[in-house]
Amino acid sequence: NYPLGGVNSCIPNNVQYDPNLKPQNTRSYELGGEVRLFKDRVSIDYTYSRQNVIDQIFQVPLAGSTGAATLVMNGGKIHTNSHELIVSVTPIRTNDFEWTVSANYTQIDNFVDELKEGVPNIFLGGFTTPQIRASIGERFPVIYGTAFARDANGNIIVDANGLATAGETKSLGEVAPKFNLGGTTTFRYKKITLAATFDWKNGGKMYSGTNSLLDTYGLSAKTGNRDELLVQEGVTADGQPNTKAATKEATYNRYSNIAETAVYDASFVKLRELSLGYTLPQFSSGFDIRVTAFARNILLWAKMPNLDPESSQGNNNMAGGFERLSVPQTTSIGFGMNLTIN
Repeated sequence: NYPLGGVNSCIPNNVQYDPNLKPQNTRSYELGGEVRLFKDRVSIDYTYSRQNVIDQIFQVPLAGSTGAATLVMNGGKIHTNSHELIVSVTPIRTNDFEWTVSANYTQIDNFVDELKEGVPNIFLGGFTTPQIRASIGERFPVIYGTAFARDANGNIIVDANGLATAGETKSLGEVAPKFNLGGTTTFRYKKITLAATFDWKNGGKMYSGTNSLLDTYGLSAKTGNRDELLVQEGVTADGQPNTKAATKEATYNRYSNIAETAVYDASFVKLRELSLGYTLPQFSSGFDIRVTAFARNILLWAKMPNLDPESSQGNNNMAGGFERLSVPQTTSIGFGMNLTIN
């Protein structure tokens, strides 16, 4: 790396830019409606939108013989269909007590329609394996990586030591969830308000590099006894059921080279926030004072072990689909005061 020994230098850039590069273009269509019933005690809002993106700008891989690695060009066409439904109901409303429940359903489907001719998918981030890619005909984005070697019936093929073998590099799952559902319930009794917010993410896959490392180095609960023997479920090369046992250490060392073993269902249900507020007695007709105590990220039910599925490698094309040595989510507790001038 330069500077070396106090000597500066220039190195060639391995990224080329198309001289005919032009801005990408997005056309959006939106249709929605809302209904209010029973003096606003029931409200329903629905919105459908469609986005067509053409001339999407991507880094398209080049052959090494060109002297460059990628070419930045207009190489993509993507469309998005989204549905959003908001329902709010107030079952009880009196002068002293009110209870309101609301839910927000969101479904967003991004599909890659076209890429550069002859390029079926492109790299967005990650390692050699696994990585995040955009792939024609699939929801955007997808996880690509080394899968288990399997026979025609889908059984994992093991080697002579009874360990799983690596197969082809392929799509290991879509990152985008099937839908997201958020819910809020609020109780008000006179000047006291109690509110809770929940989030449910249904579906979607995530590569967890942290879990893979924990397993590899025997730091996860399931790998605590590294000398324990396991029989890998699968078949031998001649199609016979595997009966040969191997240690946990050997098994999970082998898994560390197969990305499929660290791809998890990213579904979760989370108690996002719990808050308690109180409006102080009015000392003056000119202003109101309200104090609030809150706690965020309190409870989590997730299919992925050890980590919050919302941990990911930043807000970019890999967000939500790729995690490795990420910072854990934290629970926060706080207090606030609002002054409203009438």
